[in-house]
Amino acid sequence: MTAAAVRGAGASTWFLRVFVFGTGTAVMAVEFGAERLMEPFFGSSQLVWASLIGLILLALAIGYEVGGRLADRWPHALTLGYITLASAVFIALLPLLAQPLLGAMVAGLLGTPAGVVLSSLFGTLLLFMPPVAALGVASPFAIRLAAAGDATSGQRAGSLYAFSTLGSLVGTFLPAFWTIPTFGVRATFWLAAGLLILLGLAMARSWRLGFLALLPLVLPFAVSPLLKPLPGLIGEWETPYQFAEVYRLPHGETALSVNDAAGIQSVYTRRRLTGLYYDAYLVLPFLFPQSQTVRTLLIGMAAGTIPTMLERDVVPYRKVSVTGVEIDPQLVALGRRYFHLRPAAAKVVNADGRVFLETSRRRYDLMIVDAYSQEIYIPFYLTTREFFALCQEHLSDGGILALNVNAVSGHAALLQAIERTALAVFPHVYVARAPGLYNRLIVASERPLAPPAAQNLPPYLRAVAGRLRRTWRMPRPGSGIVLTDDRAPVETLTDQMILERLRELL
Repeated sequence: MTAAAVRGAGASTWFLRVFVFGTGTAVMAVEFGAERLMEPFFGSSQLVWASLIGLILLALAIGYEVGGRLADRWPHALTLGYITLASAVFIALLPLLAQPLLGAMVAGLLGTPAGVVLSSLFGTLLLFMPPVAALGVASPFAIRLAAAGDATSGQRAGSLYAFSTLGSLVGTFLPAFWTIPTFGVRATFWLAAGLLILLGLAMARSWRLGFLALLPLVLPFAVSPLLKPLPGLIGEWETPYQFAEVYRLPHGETALSVNDAAGIQSVYTRRRLTGLYYDAYLVLPFLFPQSQTVRTLLIGMAAGTIPTMLERDVVPYRKVSVTGVEIDPQLVALGRRYFHLRPAAAKVVNADGRVFLETSRRRYDLMIVDAYSQEIYIPFYLTTREFFALCQEHLSDGGILALNVNAVSGHAALLQAIERTALAVFPHVYVARAPGLYNRLIVASERPLAPPAAQNLPPYLRAVAGRLRRTWRMPRPGSGIVLTDDRAPVETLTDQMILERLRELL
């Protein structure tokens, strides 16, 4: 085909710029929407997020290669328009397809890291690669239509890539800061699909397919709530930070999970003890004199399990005041609605825990760090030497820092790295097994510590304190990395534990 014929079959340069801007926006909207769509089923761990990004990039690479070949064979705007419309329809249907398909894959697999990794890869492949690959066709196709052999083809190609990248920039910020928090993940898909339908119709100049523009308007009425098939599920809420699920456990307890429901972030029971690692924290106020009011700071409050238990079960024996720091205000609201979190239990601060410490001058007798992001990772900046030094500055004389760490064994590299880092700041550091499958309690102070004697505890806490006493030890992590703000591979060390478990299961 001659250059003139290609130009006649194409579109104006300005329209092509608008077109690639819109497709670039849609690609990033789909990527961010895909991450949020998968979170209720697989969580948002680094492994899942990496698999999603990797397969999206693979889909784009396939689209670029196929798009270049198609553009050379059929260099017509009509072809590109129809491909765009097909991608738009697929994207519009994604919220309909996600729940049954992802729900079927996750059934029976969610409890293992192997299942999370393999299922997320398979789910991404099935759901998100086809429309993203189709959108990858847009850039090489648009360059072919725009260039058509003229002397400024390089300039035109550069301009189109620039507009496509600017569209991706908009597609990065718009879902993250506006459409997902304001309208939700499914509406974000439908907005992207609507944009692509309009671009595809304009490119193909085939307005007889205009009825497709109704898809994003009618599909919301055909989609049921995006709830994972979880026994006892009460409800699910999409917050600016995560998906939150509240459900009943078999023995009547109320539980909160974020993103994957494979772990519990908060629990409420009418009994005094949960049987989980929270119980170990109830022993710590008894390390202080009975007459002292134990000023407590809790970083990572979630729905308020710890302050609720302290107020209900410890305050009758020890004076405790709690300041709870939680970055997600929706979790606090759920705590008040479902987990009996009373205003008297804690003074609540909605903030990032470290930012709060950086801006606060108050000192505390007891500091508890129980913050996790992406349900399995401790935020790296809450494990570093600088963070522990900041905690030390905010502890009163004789104050205690306590940290919950998930570790598959006492020799796990993550646990040893945190032990080593704490020892670089505090003269006295201890580790003990807390109730729960993988939970370790790290305790640090300027003074020597030991679990309180049984006779100094209320009867209901004596078994928990006995477990702590039996496993209480001074760590000897040996040589190795001390975590710092400059270098703290917490995610990598956590992934190593997951991969170790993965090898054991395969």
